[in-house]
This record gives sequence, structure tokens and C-alpha cells, in this order.
Amino acid sequence: MNYEAALTAFKNGDFPAAVPLLETVARETEYTSELINHAYTLALYHVGDKPRLADVAFRVGNALLERDAASAMDYFQRAMFAGLDTTRVRSIGESFERWAAPLQVASRPSLRESANRVAHVVGCLLPGNASTQYLKTLVRSLRRQGIESTVFTTEWAASWFFNPVRAAQSQDVSIEAEVKIASVEGDFLERAARIAEGLRASGITVAFFHASLAEQITARVASMRPVRVQVNVNHGSEMDADLFDRYIHLFENDLRRTRFSGRAEWIPVASDVEERLHLRQAVTRKDMGLESASTISATFGNLSKVANDGYLRAVSEVMKRFPKHFHLFAGAGNVKTIRSHLHSEGVLPRVRFLGHLDDIASLLDMIDVYLAPFPRPARRSILEAMGAGKPVVVLRYPPDSPGNSGAELVGVNDLTAPGEADYIGIADRLLRNSELRAKHGRAMRERFQAEFRPDRLGERYKAFLFSL
Repeated sequence: MNYEAALTAFKNGDFPAAVPLLETVARETEYTSELINHAYTLALYHVGDKPRLADVAFRVGNALLERDAASAMDYFQRAMFAGLDTTRVRSIGESFERWAAPLQVASRPSLRESANRVAHVVGCLLPGNASTQYLKTLVRSLRRQGIESTVFTTEWAASWFFNPVRAAQSQDVSIEAEVKIASVEGDFLERAARIAEGLRASGITVAFFHASLAEQITARVASMRPVRVQVNVNHGSEMDADLFDRYIHLFENDLRRTRFSGRAEWIPVASDVEERLHLRQAVTRKDMGLESASTISATFGNLSKVANDGYLRAVSEVMKRFPKHFHLFAGAGNVKTIRSHLHSEGVLPRVRFLGHLDDIASLLDMIDVYLAPFPRPARRSILEAMGAGKPVVVLRYPPDSPGNSGAELVGVNDLTAPGEADYIGIADRLLRNSELRAKHGRAMRERFQAEFRPDRLGERYKAFLFSL
């Protein structure tokens, strides 16, 4: 009876009712029913119960590990998507280490082989995605250094439990490289095997894997060692498995936390924002109906990084101090929590929500100060504000903390606050003093040009390849 009622509620889309029924049936069947396991985890996804989704999916994956590795990977991916804790993520990494092909130490590539063409293995290519933008910048910069690229996608999220459509997700992003879009037919093992065979057939000797264990197909390709030198590039979560010859970190605070310190290197991020600023027509205050604003600040990126009480308190306090000051938010996500807080503080009428934008370059001319959210500082947006010569206010964290990446980029003590009150104080001083804003804006642009322009990325990667 529970079985039929559970599936009926699920098929009718009544996921809140289906979850407890499916949980009962899953326990009764001891998590051995493929149909129930799939329905239960999908229902948990739809109701947003990530902790339970992580627990259940990890349990199912472990049960399948020895007899059906492809399905186990599917459930492990569900668990990591839901925020599985680091201890259990590490246990998944150990499974990939057991599966890994032996390392061919004797067959290292020569410099000539490794320095003229490289591969990049990525989950998918999507416009506006931070890792896609990074890859576009890297590929172009490498080409200027005489190094061509081939991009292999794994389409890790296509034909999956919450995205069952059997079609690749990647889109045309005008990247200056040959692109090989993965087929989504078959299970995770079959899909990975095809990608690995494509890498072997390419004759490329060095491959950069831009992914974490959360992309299980990408991890499986790495475990098959289809090229002679494999490098993991950490875009926020290192692939915690010993499958690589070297590890590249985009931020020094990531480098401080790696288990693979002897094989890890820090290569700072880069942005082509200066070029995009020249190509895009700037949006003016008049275009936005903001002629009455004395000053404007902004925060860009996923709004989940903004919906934090401490950060919203800081923004509200700044706006209260300056009655003609306006603030812009641009990014995908639910604005309900943010609007509610700003409304309660009486500043909502001077806030504009612009939604998701593929490129924020056209907005940068009109703002006076960029206010980085905390504790997750939206790193790409900070970099682009710096490239546009805008002073950036950030909160400082311990050097080995992920939250310190914003302060690491800015690198100017006068703009990095040790606490919330200091953050407000820095913003206050900048908004009161146009000369101070101009001074720190010049400092941001100079730092950007010295450390984060696209050519520096290619130069550093080329030096990295030579070090192999």
C-alpha cells in the first residue's frame, strides 16, 4: 500500500507528500529498489532537502559501488550536488584512486610534445558561466603564446536525475579552440570511456581537468589516465583524488589547504574585462533613471552569496548614511530574503535588482564603489570591478580561508576590512571623498594590469608547461 501511494504522489508531482512515503518504502526495501531510490532522491531534490538528499544518495551509492559502479557514480554525484561533507567526499575520491590505471612514470612527454597543444576537460560550456569565461580567456592567452587547445566536454549534468533530457547542455561560446562535445548516451562509465578514447586518439600529452569530484564523469576520465600528464585546475573545489601529476590553484588560500602541496602551484585568475569594456556600450545613469543618485554602489553575482545578514546590514547602514546613494544588484537567484531585509531597513526604494546578466561590463562605468559580499565574495565580479578601475571594499578572513579570496585579489589594506564595522567605515570614506575614490580606483586598475590581465595567464601557464 505504501509503495503504490508513494509512487502515485510522486507521479502527481506532490513531492512534499511523496517524500515521507518514499522514505518508508526505501527503508522497507533496504534501499535495493532502483525505482524507489531514484524517485526518493528526485523528490528530495524537488522539496529542497539537501542534507537528506546527500545522506540518502551517498548511502545508495555505497551500496551499489561493488556491483554497479556506473550507478554508484550517479548517486555519488547526487550526494555531492547536495553538499556532501568533506569526509565522505574523500571516501569517494579513494574509490577513484582504487579504480585508477597505473601511472606511466617512464613515459613523460618531452617539452616539444607538451608545449604546442594541450587539452582541457570541462563539464560543459555555458555563456556567462565563470569557469567558461576563465577557459575562454585561458585558451586565447595560450594561443598568443603559441599553444593551441582542444576542449573536451563531459556533459556531467545532462541526461541526469533532475535533467533527464538526452541532449548535451554545452552551447556555442565562441571559444578559440577545437571543441569536442561529449555524447550523453549510456551510463556514466560508457560516457567516460568514450571521452577517454577521444583524448587518447588526439595524441595530446597534457590535459587540464577543470573540475572537482562533483563531476563524476570527469573524475572517471581522469582515473583512466588517457594522457601522459594530467593536471587538475581548482575552480573552487579541488578534485580530492590522487589522479593527477600536478594541481593548479587560482587562489593562494586554496593552495594553503591542498593535500597535494608537493605537486601544487598557484596561478592567479585573469579577466578580459578591459577588452569587453571597449566593445560594450556603457549603460548610463539616465538609462537607468538614476539621475538623482549622488553615488552608486553595486554587487554582482549569484544572489545566494548576497543573502547574508551581515552583508545586508552593512549595505543598509551605508545607504542610511547617504540618503541619495543607490545600490545595484545583478545576478540570478531569489530576491525575497534580500528585499525583505532592505524593506525592513527602509532603503529598498533606492535598490535596483537587474536579474541575471551574461556580462556586467556595461554597468561598470556608472558605479562609484563595488561592495563585495561576504563571506562568499563573488570573485569574478571583484576582478572585473578592479579592471574597470573601481575601488572594491572586501572583508578580510584568515589567509587559508576560502572567504579570503576577495581580499587576496584586492591586495590593498585600506580596502580590506577586518570586520563588519570596518567594512562600513571604508565604504563611508570612499563615498564621502571623490578624490579618495579616484586614488583607490587607480590602484585597483594598476594591480589588475600587473597581475590579472589575460596575457599574464598565458605566460604563467606556459612557464608551468616548461616546468613539466
